[in-house]
Amino acid sequence: MARSRGIGRRLEAVVVLGASAALRALPLPARLAFGRRVGALFHAADRNHRELARRNIRAALGVPEAEAARIARETFLFFGRAFTEVLSLPAYIPRIEEFVEIEGFEHLQAAHARGRGVLVSSAHIGNWEFAGIRQCRAGIPLDYISRPLDNPWLYDRLIAWRTSGGVHTHEKYGAVRSAMKTLREGRTLAFTIDQDMKIRPRVFVPFFGRPASTTVTMAHLSLRMNAPIVPAYTIPRPDGRYLLRYAPAIEPPQGGDLDARAKTLTAEATRVLEAQIRETPWSWLWLHNRWKSKPEPGEFAGEAAGGAAGESAGGAAGESAGGSVGEDG
Repeated sequence: MARSRGIGRRLEAVVVLGASAALRALPLPARLAFGRRVGALFHAADRNHRELARRNIRAALGVPEAEAARIARETFLFFGRAFTEVLSLPAYIPRIEEFVEIEGFEHLQAAHARGRGVLVSSAHIGNWEFAGIRQCRAGIPLDYISRPLDNPWLYDRLIAWRTSGGVHTHEKYGAVRSAMKTLREGRTLAFTIDQDMKIRPRVFVPFFGRPASTTVTMAHLSLRMNAPIVPAYTIPRPDGRYLLRYAPAIEPPQGGDLDARAKTLTAEATRVLEAQIRETPWSWLWLHNRWKSKPEPGEFAGEAAGGAAGESAGGAAGESAGGSVGEDG
């Protein structure tokens, strides 16, 4: 896909990268405070997303309006912080161990030791850029699939930052072949599974009690490559640090209908994600319209995986794999 390198994009890059340099010069407490102020500004100004977040929280968590409003505001404040962290990523990379503690790493190590590759199931919780760099620094390489930013200068800089932290990025268009190569080489590949899938191949699985249209690509890759899925999330702490938590591996089921097995895998990964969101609800991106897509006739009942394995692995990886600011940032 062609990306503009016009004067407007160049000026945008100058402004953003100038802000990046200024943020990196700030001490950590000032950087965190600035990020929360950015989040507060967007919370005040963006009524549509503010109301969407409140509706999502009320429907998912069943909390009163006042509590939904409080969680929504904290969500905006946190993602303001995360935005400034990504902008100042080079300040964190050399010292990433100081900012991200790891829990449950033995689950990833055991899965990785099998040599079949590992699919890391993640979501827009905490700071996913920190997660990838921290995992690479811990000795197990990680690849992302992401949509390129519209601004090529900013995207090139982001890729350079990731690469300096050990993370390899596949552009999502035509990424399936390289993703399978990643798994064959015994590497790990990250997916975010918490975004609304507007087109097939997709699967509707329960998420906070409602059918949510979800990528099925991760599950089909797991089944095709016999690769385990390890859920992993970065949980923010008030002092500006994170806990990178790995959960026990989800094993690809053997035997039976392929689409049914893919749906089972996706539903289990989504269940683990929901449990983590309930623990730290303000750290998840409630301002995304997660339940926008509705099942077509028969989809939620069982034909949800949307076609043969080859179609699913070939079509959806480009649309739904992520784990990167390039997709959503």
